Amino acid sequence: MCYDIKASLAAQKSRAERSGDLSAAQEIEMLLRKNTTLPQSHLNGFTHPVLGLYTSEHPEQMSLGQWGLIPHWFEGSYPELKFNTLNARGESMFEKAAFSQAAEQYRGILLIDGFYEHQHRNSRIYPHFIYRQDKNPLAVACICQRRLLGDNHDTAEPRAHRPISASVALTFSIVTIKANALMSTIHNNPKIKEPRMPLILDHDMQAQWLEPITERSKAFEYVPSDASNALKLSEYFMSQSRGIELKAHTVAPLRKKRSTGLQHSNSKLKGKALHDDRATDAAAPYQYPELDQDWNLFSGLN
Repeated sequence: MCYDIKASLAAQKSRAERSGDLSAAQEIEMLLRKNTTLPQSHLNGFTHPVLGLYTSEHPEQMSLGQWGLIPHWFEGSYPELKFNTLNARGESMFEKAAFSQAAEQYRGILLIDGFYEHQHRNSRIYPHFIYRQDKNPLAVACICQRRLLGDNHDTAEPRAHRPISASVALTFSIVTIKANALMSTIHNNPKIKEPRMPLILDHDMQAQWLEPITERSKAFEYVPSDASNALKLSEYFMSQSRGIELKAHTVAPLRKKRSTGLQHSNSKLKGKALHDDRATDAAAPYQYPELDQDWNLFSGLN
């Protein structure tokens, strides 16, 4: 599952910069600096961070969303939410009460540098950073839910880049799908049913993900059933996502109690950073001596 990410200001404002709107990019950076903790080389979803995303309601403007979807029918807050909504399975999100409305009505795109996943090898756990091979930001598919907070509309933020309304907050889940070859090698926890990965979108897929759902949509398909036409994420769309070329490398332990290396301070499992910036960049490559560095684990995998 995708619970850990790297999110820089550069990645978050890359959509505006790519379109040539440098003024919008500057306003987005101001919005993010004021309302989030970005930039962060490691964000854990269980802290419910606030991030910028683009939604199907307002695809050309950035909104602020909090990671961890709160269903439209749930009246409590995160501490009272007894189930995990950081991720939503793309294959079943239209069937789940917590996700169905968001999946159909409020889809979003989160731009990040990459994400982290833990690989199980030789009874130990090794964190990896996964990113696009071309090193462009990752556009990750999300589903969002609007959350009414009050009627205060007073805000100094630029209208085009503030949340939909000052009285509305967004919460979101990252959509996941069955893993490709690379992620199947990394996300190999024996306790999970199958390896997973985020639904990653290329440029054309981003537009398809945010456009209204129709019978001709490439992102979605209707599967006739006895009761009604069931809406699903299309196999074509998931296949396109799995075909996007990714790279990965090991990083220093992200969570001391769960990872190898730092927790084994009395053993010979001490790693070595490949760059001096490891202390400030959780995504920096990190070598574990017990792993065979001559064997390229990811050779030939996408």
